[in-house]
Amino acid sequence: MPSARRSPLAACLLALLCVAGASRAQVAPGIVASELDLAARQVETGEFGAARDWLLDHVTDLSAGVNRYDPALVRPLTLLGDAYMGLGEPAEALRQYQHATHLARVSSGLRSPQQVEIVYREATALKSLGALQDANEREEYAFRILAESSDPSDPELLPAINRLAGWYLETDNPYPARALYQQALVIHQATGQLESETAVPALRGLAASFRLERFPPVYERNEEPPIGAGISPMVAAQMAGNALPAGEQALQQVARIRKAQEESNPQGYLEAILELADWYNLFEKPSRANPLYAHAFELMAKVPNADPVAFFADPRTLYFPDPGQTRDRAVRGKGEIRDGFVEVGYAVTDTGFSRDLVTIASEPKGLMDMRVRRSLRAARYRPALVNGVAVATANRVYRHEFQYEEEPEPEAEGKAEAEAE
Repeated sequence: MPSARRSPLAACLLALLCVAGASRAQVAPGIVASELDLAARQVETGEFGAARDWLLDHVTDLSAGVNRYDPALVRPLTLLGDAYMGLGEPAEALRQYQHATHLARVSSGLRSPQQVEIVYREATALKSLGALQDANEREEYAFRILAESSDPSDPELLPAINRLAGWYLETDNPYPARALYQQALVIHQATGQLESETAVPALRGLAASFRLERFPPVYERNEEPPIGAGISPMVAAQMAGNALPAGEQALQQVARIRKAQEESNPQGYLEAILELADWYNLFEKPSRANPLYAHAFELMAKVPNADPVAFFADPRTLYFPDPGQTRDRAVRGKGEIRDGFVEVGYAVTDTGFSRDLVTIASEPKGLMDMRVRRSLRAARYRPALVNGVAVATANRVYRHEFQYEEEPEPEAEGKAEAEAE
Protein backbone atom coordinates (compact mmCIF):
# COMPACT_ATOMS: atom_id res chain seq x y z
CA MET A 1 0.00 0.00 0.00
CA PRO A 2 1.38 3.46 -0.87
CA SER A 3 2.88 5.53 1.92
CA ALA A 4 0.42 8.01 3.39
CA ARG A 5 1.13 11.73 3.29
CA ARG A 6 -1.36 14.20 4.67
CA SER A 7 -2.23 17.35 2.75
CA PRO A 8 -1.35 20.62 4.58
CA LEU A 9 -5.00 21.40 5.27
CA ALA A 10 -5.69 17.91 6.57
CA ALA A 11 -2.57 18.13 8.77
CA CYS A 12 -3.83 21.37 10.30
CA LEU A 13 -7.20 19.80 11.00
CA LEU A 14 -5.52 16.84 12.65
CA ALA A 15 -3.36 19.12 14.79
CA LEU A 16 -6.45 20.92 16.05
CA LEU A 17 -8.07 17.61 16.89
CA CYS A 18 -5.01 16.40 18.77
CA VAL A 19 -4.89 19.64 20.77
CA ALA A 20 -8.48 19.03 21.73
CA GLY A 21 -7.34 15.69 23.15
CA ALA A 22 -9.67 13.54 21.05
CA SER A 23 -8.75 10.46 19.06
CA ARG A 24 -9.98 10.37 15.48
CA ALA A 25 -12.39 7.59 16.36
CA GLN A 26 -13.96 9.86 18.98
CA VAL A 27 -14.17 13.03 16.88
CA ALA A 28 -17.56 14.67 16.66
CA PRO A 29 -19.47 13.45 13.58
CA GLY A 30 -19.76 16.98 12.18
CA ILE A 31 -16.00 17.46 12.13
CA VAL A 32 -15.40 14.07 10.48
CA ALA A 33 -18.09 14.85 7.91
CA SER A 34 -16.43 18.16 7.07
CA GLU A 35 -13.10 16.39 6.53
CA LEU A 36 -14.78 13.82 4.30
CA ASP A 37 -16.42 16.63 2.36
CA LEU A 38 -12.96 18.14 1.89
CA ALA A 39 -11.67 14.83 0.53
CA ALA A 40 -14.69 14.58 -1.75
CA ARG A 41 -14.00 18.07 -3.11
CA GLN A 42 -10.37 17.12 -3.69
CA VAL A 43 -11.50 14.15 -5.77
CA GLU A 44 -13.92 16.35 -7.72
CA THR A 45 -11.18 18.88 -8.49
CA GLY A 46 -8.61 16.28 -9.49
CA GLU A 47 -6.45 16.41 -6.35
CA PHE A 48 -6.41 12.63 -6.27
CA GLY A 49 -3.08 12.15 -4.55
CA ALA A 50 -3.91 14.45 -1.65
CA ALA A 51 -7.33 12.85 -1.24
CA ARG A 52 -5.85 9.35 -1.28
CA ASP A 53 -3.23 10.19 1.34
CA TRP A 54 -5.73 11.68 3.79
CA LEU A 55 -8.31 8.93 3.20
CA LEU A 56 -5.75 6.17 3.80
CA ASP A 57 -4.95 7.70 7.19
CA HIS A 58 -8.61 8.30 7.96
CA VAL A 59 -9.68 4.74 7.14
CA THR A 60 -6.80 3.31 9.19
CA ASP A 61 -7.57 5.48 12.19
CA LEU A 62 -11.31 5.02 11.95
CA SER A 63 -10.97 1.24 11.65
CA ALA A 64 -8.99 1.20 14.89
CA GLY A 65 -11.83 2.77 16.85
CA VAL A 66 -14.99 1.21 15.41
CA ASN A 67 -16.38 -2.20 14.59
CA ARG A 68 -14.93 -3.51 11.34
CA TYR A 69 -18.43 -3.63 9.85
CA ASP A 70 -19.29 -0.09 10.92
CA PRO A 71 -21.23 1.74 8.14
CA ALA A 72 -19.14 4.84 8.88
CA LEU A 73 -16.41 3.19 6.78
CA VAL A 74 -18.53 3.00 3.63
CA ARG A 75 -18.16 6.59 2.44
CA PRO A 76 -14.41 6.98 3.05
CA LEU A 77 -13.73 3.64 1.35
CA THR A 78 -15.82 4.71 -1.63
CA LEU A 79 -14.00 8.04 -1.86
CA LEU A 80 -10.68 6.21 -1.56
CA GLY A 81 -11.71 4.09 -4.53
CA ASP A 82 -12.58 7.26 -6.45
CA ALA A 83 -9.13 8.68 -5.67
CA TYR A 84 -7.42 5.54 -6.93
CA MET A 85 -9.50 5.63 -10.12
CA GLY A 86 -8.40 9.21 -10.67
CA LEU A 87 -4.78 8.12 -10.21
CA GLY A 88 -5.19 5.44 -12.87
CA GLU A 89 -5.12 2.51 -10.44
CA PRO A 90 -8.40 0.66 -11.13
CA ALA A 91 -7.30 -2.59 -9.44
CA GLU A 92 -6.76 -0.84 -6.10
CA ALA A 93 -9.94 1.20 -6.63
CA LEU A 94 -11.88 -2.03 -7.16
CA ARG A 95 -10.55 -3.45 -3.89
CA GLN A 96 -11.81 -0.40 -1.99
CA TYR A 97 -15.19 -0.45 -3.75
CA GLN A 98 -15.68 -4.13 -3.01
CA HIS A 99 -14.92 -3.53 0.66
CA ALA A 100 -17.40 -0.63 0.74
CA THR A 101 -20.09 -2.71 -1.00
CA HIS A 102 -19.62 -5.52 1.48
CA LEU A 103 -20.05 -3.15 4.42
CA ALA A 104 -23.10 -1.54 2.82
CA ARG A 105 -24.71 -4.96 2.35
CA VAL A 106 -23.95 -5.96 5.94
CA SER A 107 -25.32 -2.75 7.43
CA SER A 108 -28.28 -2.06 5.13
CA GLY A 109 -29.25 -5.50 3.83
CA LEU A 110 -28.11 -7.80 1.06
CA ARG A 111 -30.61 -6.36 -1.45
CA SER A 112 -30.46 -2.77 -0.26
CA PRO A 113 -30.46 -0.04 -2.95
CA GLN A 114 -27.87 1.85 -0.89
CA GLN A 115 -25.14 -0.31 -2.41
CA VAL A 116 -26.00 0.46 -6.03
CA GLU A 117 -23.84 3.55 -6.55
CA ILE A 118 -20.82 1.65 -5.22
CA VAL A 119 -21.62 -1.35 -7.41
CA TYR A 120 -21.69 0.96 -10.41
CA ARG A 121 -18.21 2.10 -9.43
CA GLU A 122 -17.10 -1.53 -9.28
CA ALA A 123 -18.38 -1.99 -12.82
CA THR A 124 -16.48 1.06 -14.03
CA ALA A 125 -13.25 -0.20 -12.47
CA LEU A 126 -13.76 -3.64 -14.00
CA LYS A 127 -14.27 -2.05 -17.42
CA SER A 128 -10.97 -0.21 -17.00
CA LEU A 129 -9.31 -3.55 -16.24
CA GLY A 130 -10.82 -5.12 -19.36
CA ALA A 131 -12.92 -7.58 -17.31
CA LEU A 132 -16.08 -6.99 -19.34
CA GLN A 133 -17.97 -10.12 -18.27
CA ASP A 134 -17.43 -9.24 -14.60
CA ALA A 135 -18.40 -5.63 -15.30
CA ASN A 136 -21.57 -6.86 -16.99
CA GLU A 137 -22.45 -8.95 -13.94
CA ARG A 138 -22.16 -5.88 -11.70
CA GLU A 139 -24.22 -3.71 -14.07
CA GLU A 140 -26.99 -6.30 -14.21
CA TYR A 141 -26.83 -6.90 -10.46
CA ALA A 142 -27.22 -3.19 -9.73
CA PHE A 143 -30.21 -3.00 -12.06
CA ARG A 144 -31.88 -6.01 -10.45
CA ILE A 145 -31.52 -4.45 -7.01
CA LEU A 146 -33.20 -1.23 -8.17
CA ALA A 147 -35.88 -3.07 -10.16
CA GLU A 148 -36.79 -5.21 -7.14
CA SER A 149 -37.39 -2.14 -5.03
CA SER A 150 -39.35 -0.19 -7.67
CA ASP A 151 -42.54 -0.55 -9.63
CA PRO A 152 -41.76 -1.35 -13.31
CA SER A 153 -43.56 1.85 -14.34
CA ASP A 154 -41.80 4.06 -11.78
CA PRO A 155 -40.02 7.01 -13.48
CA GLU A 156 -37.35 6.76 -10.76
CA LEU A 157 -36.18 3.60 -12.53
CA LEU A 158 -35.38 5.45 -15.78
CA PRO A 159 -31.72 6.31 -15.02
CA ALA A 160 -31.01 2.65 -14.24
CA ILE A 161 -32.81 1.50 -17.40
CA ASN A 162 -30.90 3.93 -19.59
CA ARG A 163 -27.59 3.01 -17.96
CA LEU A 164 -27.96 -0.75 -18.46
CA ALA A 165 -29.33 -0.30 -21.98
CA GLY A 166 -26.37 1.95 -22.82
CA TRP A 167 -24.00 -0.68 -21.45
CA TYR A 168 -25.59 -3.32 -23.69
CA LEU A 169 -25.09 -1.08 -26.72
CA GLU A 170 -21.49 -0.46 -25.67
CA THR A 171 -20.91 -4.23 -25.58
CA ASP A 172 -22.63 -4.88 -28.93
CA ASN A 173 -25.79 -6.48 -27.58
CA PRO A 174 -28.70 -4.68 -29.25
CA TYR A 175 -31.63 -6.91 -28.30
CA PRO A 176 -31.71 -6.52 -24.50
CA ALA A 177 -30.82 -2.85 -25.01
CA ARG A 178 -33.87 -2.45 -27.23
CA ALA A 179 -36.15 -4.16 -24.72
CA LEU A 180 -34.98 -1.77 -21.98
CA TYR A 181 -35.38 1.34 -24.13
CA GLN A 182 -38.88 0.19 -25.02
CA GLN A 183 -39.62 -0.19 -21.31
CA ALA A 184 -38.37 3.36 -20.76
CA LEU A 185 -40.65 4.68 -23.50
CA VAL A 186 -43.64 2.93 -21.93
CA ILE A 187 -42.86 4.76 -18.69
CA HIS A 188 -42.53 8.08 -20.53
CA GLN A 189 -45.87 7.50 -22.23
CA ALA A 190 -47.58 6.63 -18.94
CA THR A 191 -46.29 9.84 -17.36
CA GLY A 192 -47.11 12.03 -20.35
CA GLN A 193 -43.44 12.71 -21.12
CA LEU A 194 -43.13 10.93 -24.47
CA GLU A 195 -42.86 14.22 -26.36
CA SER A 196 -40.43 15.82 -23.90
CA GLU A 197 -36.65 16.06 -23.70
CA THR A 198 -36.59 13.41 -20.98
CA ALA A 199 -37.64 10.80 -23.58
CA VAL A 200 -34.78 11.66 -25.97
CA PRO A 201 -32.18 9.24 -24.51
CA ALA A 202 -34.57 6.29 -24.87
CA LEU A 203 -35.64 7.31 -28.38
CA ARG A 204 -32.05 7.71 -29.56
CA GLY A 205 -31.08 4.46 -27.83
CA LEU A 206 -33.90 2.58 -29.52
CA ALA A 207 -32.70 3.77 -32.93
CA ALA A 208 -29.10 2.93 -31.99
CA SER A 209 -30.12 -0.65 -31.18
CA PHE A 210 -31.48 -1.11 -34.72
CA ARG A 211 -28.41 0.54 -36.17
CA LEU A 212 -26.07 -1.73 -34.22
CA GLU A 213 -28.02 -4.78 -35.34
CA ARG A 214 -27.79 -3.79 -39.00
CA PHE A 215 -24.20 -2.48 -38.82
CA PRO A 216 -22.08 -4.63 -36.46
CA PRO A 217 -18.75 -3.12 -35.40
CA VAL A 218 -16.58 -5.84 -36.92
CA TYR A 219 -16.46 -7.23 -40.43
CA GLU A 220 -17.13 -10.75 -39.19
CA ARG A 221 -18.88 -11.35 -35.88
CA ASN A 222 -17.15 -13.58 -33.34
CA GLU A 223 -18.70 -16.96 -32.73
CA GLU A 224 -18.84 -16.16 -29.02
CA PRO A 225 -22.17 -14.74 -27.79
CA PRO A 226 -22.26 -11.05 -26.89
CA ILE A 227 -21.74 -9.93 -23.32
CA GLY A 228 -24.94 -9.57 -21.37
CA ALA A 229 -28.39 -11.07 -21.41
CA GLY A 230 -28.72 -13.73 -24.07
CA ILE A 231 -31.64 -14.12 -26.45
CA SER A 232 -32.87 -16.98 -28.61
CA PRO A 233 -32.47 -16.81 -32.43
CA MET A 234 -36.26 -16.96 -32.86
CA VAL A 235 -36.84 -14.01 -30.52
CA ALA A 236 -33.97 -12.14 -32.17
CA ALA A 237 -35.57 -12.60 -35.58
CA GLN A 238 -38.91 -11.38 -34.26
CA MET A 239 -37.33 -8.31 -32.65
CA ALA A 240 -35.34 -7.43 -35.75
CA GLY A 241 -38.44 -6.53 -37.71
CA ASN A 242 -38.01 -3.67 -40.09
CA ALA A 243 -35.30 -1.47 -38.63
CA LEU A 244 -35.77 1.45 -40.99
CA PRO A 245 -39.30 2.53 -39.94
CA ALA A 246 -38.71 1.88 -36.22
CA GLY A 247 -35.47 3.84 -36.04
CA GLU A 248 -36.80 6.50 -38.38
CA GLN A 249 -39.87 7.12 -36.22
CA ALA A 250 -37.77 7.36 -33.07
CA LEU A 251 -35.35 9.87 -34.60
CA GLN A 252 -38.18 11.86 -36.19
CA GLN A 253 -39.69 12.18 -32.74
CA VAL A 254 -36.37 13.44 -31.37
CA ALA A 255 -36.28 16.02 -34.16
CA ARG A 256 -39.81 17.17 -33.29
CA ILE A 257 -38.91 17.51 -29.62
CA ARG A 258 -35.76 19.46 -30.43
CA LYS A 259 -37.58 21.60 -33.00
CA ALA A 260 -39.81 22.89 -30.22
CA GLN A 261 -36.65 23.93 -28.36
CA GLU A 262 -34.83 25.36 -31.37
CA GLU A 263 -34.80 28.93 -30.08
CA SER A 264 -33.25 27.98 -26.73
CA ASN A 265 -31.17 25.05 -27.98
CA PRO A 266 -30.27 25.45 -31.68
CA GLN A 267 -27.34 23.06 -31.32
CA GLY A 268 -29.64 20.30 -30.06
CA TYR A 269 -31.97 20.69 -33.03
CA LEU A 270 -29.04 20.70 -35.44
CA GLU A 271 -27.71 17.46 -33.92
CA ALA A 272 -31.15 15.84 -34.22
CA ILE A 273 -31.41 16.75 -37.92
CA LEU A 274 -27.92 15.42 -38.61
CA GLU A 275 -28.62 12.16 -36.78
CA LEU A 276 -31.79 11.60 -38.79
CA ALA A 277 -29.99 12.45 -42.05
CA ASP A 278 -27.18 10.02 -41.18
CA TRP A 279 -29.78 7.34 -40.44
CA TYR A 280 -31.32 7.73 -43.90
CA ASN A 281 -27.88 7.72 -45.49
CA LEU A 282 -26.88 4.51 -43.70
CA PHE A 283 -30.04 2.80 -44.87
CA GLU A 284 -29.49 3.95 -48.47
CA LYS A 285 -32.19 6.60 -48.64
CA PRO A 286 -30.27 9.55 -50.15
CA SER A 287 -33.48 11.20 -51.38
CA ARG A 288 -34.45 11.65 -47.71
CA ALA A 289 -30.95 12.25 -46.37
CA ASN A 290 -29.85 15.01 -48.76
CA PRO A 291 -32.58 17.56 -47.95
CA LEU A 292 -31.82 17.11 -44.26
CA TYR A 293 -28.09 17.58 -44.86
CA ALA A 294 -28.90 20.80 -46.73
CA HIS A 295 -31.10 21.92 -43.83
CA ALA A 296 -28.32 21.11 -41.36
CA PHE A 297 -25.92 23.21 -43.44
CA GLU A 298 -28.31 26.16 -43.23
CA LEU A 299 -28.89 25.67 -39.50
CA MET A 300 -25.16 25.55 -38.75
CA ALA A 301 -24.62 28.80 -40.63
CA LYS A 302 -26.86 30.48 -38.04
CA VAL A 303 -25.06 29.05 -35.00
CA PRO A 304 -22.51 31.48 -33.52
CA ASN A 305 -18.87 30.52 -34.15
CA ALA A 306 -19.90 27.53 -36.31
CA ASP A 307 -18.36 27.00 -39.75
CA PRO A 308 -20.50 24.71 -41.93
CA VAL A 309 -18.08 25.00 -44.87
CA ALA A 310 -15.22 23.52 -42.83
CA PHE A 311 -17.45 21.08 -40.94
CA PHE A 312 -18.83 19.50 -44.11
CA ALA A 313 -15.68 19.87 -46.22
CA ASP A 314 -14.71 16.20 -45.91
CA PRO A 315 -16.67 12.97 -45.71
CA ARG A 316 -17.28 11.71 -42.18
CA THR A 317 -17.26 8.01 -41.32
CA LEU A 318 -20.64 6.73 -40.14
CA TYR A 319 -19.80 3.04 -40.20
CA PHE A 320 -16.56 1.18 -40.72
CA PRO A 321 -16.37 -2.47 -39.64
CA ASP A 322 -13.02 -3.26 -38.06
CA PRO A 323 -11.01 -5.56 -40.36
CA GLY A 324 -9.68 -7.29 -37.25
CA GLN A 325 -6.49 -9.32 -37.10
CA THR A 326 -5.16 -11.87 -39.54
CA ARG A 327 -6.02 -15.46 -38.71
CA ASP A 328 -3.37 -17.48 -40.50
CA ARG A 329 -0.57 -15.63 -38.70
CA ALA A 330 -2.26 -14.67 -35.44
CA VAL A 331 -0.06 -13.94 -32.45
CA ARG A 332 0.49 -17.30 -30.71
CA GLY A 333 3.85 -16.70 -29.08
CA LYS A 334 5.96 -18.93 -31.33
CA GLY A 335 7.55 -16.44 -33.67
CA GLU A 336 8.67 -12.83 -33.78
CA ILE A 337 5.95 -10.19 -33.49
CA ARG A 338 6.03 -7.71 -36.33
CA ASP A 339 3.98 -4.67 -37.33
CA GLY A 340 2.07 -4.83 -40.58
CA PHE A 341 -0.06 -2.36 -42.50
CA VAL A 342 -2.31 -1.95 -45.51
CA GLU A 343 -2.87 1.36 -47.33
CA VAL A 344 -5.79 1.64 -49.71
CA GLY A 345 -6.79 4.58 -51.87
CA TYR A 346 -10.49 5.16 -52.45
CA ALA A 347 -13.17 7.71 -53.29
CA VAL A 348 -16.41 8.51 -51.48
CA THR A 349 -19.50 8.98 -53.61
CA ASP A 350 -22.11 11.68 -53.09
CA THR A 351 -24.31 9.00 -51.47
CA GLY A 352 -21.65 7.96 -48.94
CA PHE A 353 -20.27 4.77 -50.46
CA SER A 354 -16.59 3.99 -51.06
CA ARG A 355 -15.54 3.33 -54.65
CA ASP A 356 -12.43 2.98 -56.85
CA LEU A 357 -10.42 1.03 -54.27
CA VAL A 358 -6.70 0.69 -55.05
CA THR A 359 -4.16 -0.98 -52.76
CA ILE A 360 -1.26 1.46 -52.49
CA ALA A 361 1.04 -0.60 -50.28
CA SER A 362 0.91 -3.47 -47.79
CA GLU A 363 3.33 -5.32 -45.54
CA PRO A 364 3.35 -8.28 -45.65
CA LYS A 365 1.87 -8.17 -49.10
CA GLY A 366 -1.50 -9.86 -49.38
CA LEU A 367 -1.82 -10.81 -45.71
CA MET A 368 -4.62 -8.38 -44.77
CA ASP A 369 -5.35 -6.70 -48.09
CA MET A 370 -8.63 -8.48 -48.75
CA ARG A 371 -10.05 -7.96 -45.26
CA VAL A 372 -9.28 -4.24 -45.37
CA ARG A 373 -10.82 -3.85 -48.81
CA ARG A 374 -13.94 -5.70 -47.66
CA SER A 375 -14.31 -3.35 -44.71
CA LEU A 376 -13.92 -0.33 -46.97
CA ARG A 377 -16.56 -1.66 -49.35
CA ALA A 378 -18.96 -2.11 -46.41
CA ALA A 379 -18.23 1.34 -44.97
CA ARG A 380 -20.72 4.22 -45.04
CA TYR A 381 -19.91 7.93 -44.95
CA ARG A 382 -21.66 11.21 -44.52
CA PRO A 383 -20.73 12.82 -47.86
CA ALA A 384 -18.95 16.13 -48.13
CA LEU A 385 -21.24 19.12 -48.73
CA VAL A 386 -20.59 22.17 -50.88
CA ASN A 387 -23.15 24.89 -50.25
CA GLY A 388 -25.35 22.22 -48.69
CA VAL A 389 -25.16 19.87 -51.69
CA ALA A 390 -23.63 16.39 -51.35
CA VAL A 391 -20.58 15.87 -53.55
CA ALA A 392 -18.15 13.03 -54.29
CA THR A 393 -14.64 13.13 -52.81
CA ALA A 394 -11.65 11.50 -54.52
CA ASN A 395 -8.05 10.71 -53.52
CA ARG A 396 -8.64 9.50 -49.97
CA VAL A 397 -6.30 7.04 -48.23
CA TYR A 398 -7.07 4.58 -45.46
CA ARG A 399 -4.24 2.94 -43.50
CA HIS A 400 -4.85 -0.11 -41.33
CA GLU A 401 -2.11 -1.21 -38.93
CA PHE A 402 -1.95 -4.60 -37.25
CA GLN A 403 0.41 -7.07 -35.64
CA TYR A 404 1.25 -10.49 -36.95
CA GLU A 405 3.56 -13.31 -36.01
CA GLU A 406 6.36 -14.15 -38.38
CA GLU A 407 6.67 -17.91 -38.17
CA PRO A 408 10.23 -19.19 -37.69
CA GLU A 409 11.89 -21.19 -40.41
CA PRO A 410 11.44 -24.98 -39.86
CA GLU A 411 15.21 -25.43 -39.30
CA ALA A 412 15.41 -22.61 -36.77
CA GLU A 413 12.30 -23.86 -34.98
CA GLY A 414 13.72 -27.38 -34.72
CA LYS A 415 17.02 -26.06 -33.42
CA ALA A 416 15.27 -23.94 -30.78
CA GLU A 417 13.25 -26.94 -29.58
CA ALA A 418 16.40 -29.09 -29.40
CA GLU A 419 18.20 -26.44 -27.35
CA ALA A 420 15.22 -26.22 -25.00
CA GLU A 421 15.42 -29.97 -24.41
